[in-house]
Amino acid sequence: MRMPIRWAIVALSLSILLIASPQALAWGNTGHEAVAYVAWQQMTPAARARAIELLKQVPALHNADNTKSIPGYAEWVADLPAGLSQDDQNLYIFMRAATWPDTIKHQWLKDSDTPPAGRTTEVNIGYTDTESHGYWHFIDTAFASDGSTLPATPVPNAATQIVALRQFIASNEDDPLKSYDLVWLEHLVGDIHQPLHGSTRYFAGAGDVGGNDVKIKLTSAMQKAFEGTLSTSAPDELHAFWDDLPGEGQPAPALPQAAAFAKNLPRAAATKVAVIDPAKWAAESLALAKKDAYASPIGNSPQPAGSSSYLITTAYYNQAMRDAKSRVALAGARLAKLLNENLK
Repeated sequence: MRMPIRWAIVALSLSILLIASPQALAWGNTGHEAVAYVAWQQMTPAARARAIELLKQVPALHNADNTKSIPGYAEWVADLPAGLSQDDQNLYIFMRAATWPDTIKHQWLKDSDTPPAGRTTEVNIGYTDTESHGYWHFIDTAFASDGSTLPATPVPNAATQIVALRQFIASNEDDPLKSYDLVWLEHLVGDIHQPLHGSTRYFAGAGDVGGNDVKIKLTSAMQKAFEGTLSTSAPDELHAFWDDLPGEGQPAPALPQAAAFAKNLPRAAATKVAVIDPAKWAAESLALAKKDAYASPIGNSPQPAGSSSYLITTAYYNQAMRDAKSRVALAGARLAKLLNENLK
């Protein structure tokens, strides 16, 4: 068993219903599954086999009165498309697992996206944990478009947690705990490569919650493009726009689309894959946010003067899509390296 946890977990009832905070979202289900697809292609046979062995430990979770449930491995298998080979079934299970941390937030668990006072790096007890850890999904490194005073970057965050979880999958902890660590690593390595999950912009003394407060609108052609990728509606704020670039949809239906998005992505450069420090991954996302996510037509404030939202141009969309493809490819390659070298 893992050493005693560094903070006490209160035995809260699993009947708590999630009220999701927008900052908790990163790549939609399609994007997270695409990252996992890329990783699977570059994982060793031993790492693949070990990952599937651990994912079989993912339980279905039920709240106190059985009115809410979170699917686990058995349900993931039942949701698979018919006619898949065993190899493709394993691939899809690995892809589906990357969405689990968002599912627990979206479906029923509730906690703040601000780390509780006094916590630093967190060590958890596996699937009996009753917190959804919204603040793990991003690293709010602040910058300003004016002279606003900037806060310190909160911890724990995506970078601190990747370091901690990477350590534990290389340890001799019990498989149910290591299974929990694995699904979180799949997810967080994707999260930290989304540019707006490595940044929050300040203007007039207030942060924009990683672009969630930046209002946008799309041309009719762009709206149709988004609505044709399993999304129910086109995004109307900047963070969701970047989340949904690979597509969006519920975890099971999104699997074929995620595979199609990831299949032909150019392989990430070996020199970039070799970077193993998650703090540097976050710094890349911050730099890309400054360069491209907040580029024209996005102005210095959350809303343009005289209008309720910024109109996304074709040039902006095309650059954002290039960025999304390169970040998904790099996240997948780095996840594969992390698992090949640490998963035991």
